Amino acid sequence: MIALLEILPVWYQYSLVALLGLIIGSFLNVVIYRYHTGKSLSGHSHCLSCGHTLRWYELFPLVSYVCLFGRCSSCRCTIPARYFLVELATSLLFVALFAQMSLSLLFLFSLALTSVLMVIAVYDIYHMVIPNELVISTSVLAVIYFVLQYGFSWDTERFLLHAGASFGAFLFYGGLWFVSKGRWIGFGDAKLAIPFGFILGVPGAFTFVVFSFWIGAVVSVGLIALPALFYAFKAYCSPYPVVNYSKYFTMKSEVPFAPFMIVAFLIVYMYHLDVLQLMASFI
Repeated sequence: MIALLEILPVWYQYSLVALLGLIIGSFLNVVIYRYHTGKSLSGHSHCLSCGHTLRWYELFPLVSYVCLFGRCSSCRCTIPARYFLVELATSLLFVALFAQMSLSLLFLFSLALTSVLMVIAVYDIYHMVIPNELVISTSVLAVIYFVLQYGFSWDTERFLLHAGASFGAFLFYGGLWFVSKGRWIGFGDAKLAIPFGFILGVPGAFTFVVFSFWIGAVVSVGLIALPALFYAFKAYCSPYPVVNYSKYFTMKSEVPFAPFMIVAFLIVYMYHLDVLQLMASFI
């Protein structure tokens, strides 16, 4: 199958990957909305406000949202922008992975990993919690990754290094959780660091930890500097009224940390960056 796709023009390959990302992103939106609600994933999609069942031409990823101007065709209530953003982000991530890995077994694995991480990131943003089932799924994928990369040439020393990186990442985030009694970071974030560290190994895990705090700092400063935009965006993305719209985002406000960790992980995973080498290049 892979060999067959490789004979297609490059632009066509990228188009197929982008389209696949949109389709998967649309499915992930359903998973995110219905996860832990008891609702089946096979049910018909509907408007969250009036219950209007979406017609087939209202289900095209991105296109339907734009054509409907982000509103329900029946009651004209705003459709959360999350649906559009998740589909777009998933498509762009799939294309970025394809650009780095081309058509390969690792690429297909990375699509599955990215899909799980997308659900974790958005779920944490909305609910401030990372379900254990998703952490376990990521951990299983981490083991599969190790087998794909090194399973046919087993090296005990390499395994111990990856396991040590995993344990070290957990200890760091877990230490922050313990010292702050959960105020700085959640225990779910510490658990999520376990598969991330195992996949990246020692240098990559260290870079991932540093990047996660750099990204978190930049985003947090931006939210503090632009509180009106933050609450306007929150109101637009949420299907429910935003409480305390006028309240400003402060240093004491709770911010989900998993999205920062996931972005940092994906950067290191895809581009194999080393923060020490990066800093040395600027000195």
